[in-house]
Amino acid sequence: MEKNFIFIETISLYKKIFLSTLLALSVYLILFEGLFYGLIFFGIALRFLMQKGVELNLDGMKYRELFSWYGVRFGKWNTLPKIDYISIFKTKKGSRVRAGGGNAAHFTTEIFKLNLFYNRNKHITLLESEDENKVFDAGNNISKILNVKLHKATKNK
Repeated sequence: MEKNFIFIETISLYKKIFLSTLLALSVYLILFEGLFYGLIFFGIALRFLMQKGVELNLDGMKYRELFSWYGVRFGKWNTLPKIDYISIFKTKKGSRVRAGGGNAAHFTTEIFKLNLFYNRNKHITLLESEDENKVFDAGNNISKILNVKLHKATKNK
């Protein structure tokens, strides 16, 4: 059974292409045109190409909150505390889009979260996904390895 888990948020292919082009443009601007706008575009591209995530090493009982940039991962390893239980629950993730004239549209998506709870109410969020099966599979595997109870709070009202 796999004992190392890496959960990193995904970026769409179109967003990667656009931001990579913006990054290349920023390097061109820094080298040949103007430092000011080049650094602004570089910062924007760098920020939005950075992916957040969590890496869990159950062999060494360590975890780290990480940032990934083009597959290179950064983050400080911490000792995994004694996990009391694992929880999977359904919630909504929303976004707000503004159009000209001040009108706004709200979009919500149902997502599933996988949390490791320790010290009664502290938690580490491992995974957020729209794919229910992916979250349940990861939760089941981790709960078996750590020998802790898995709580499923995903029932529809």
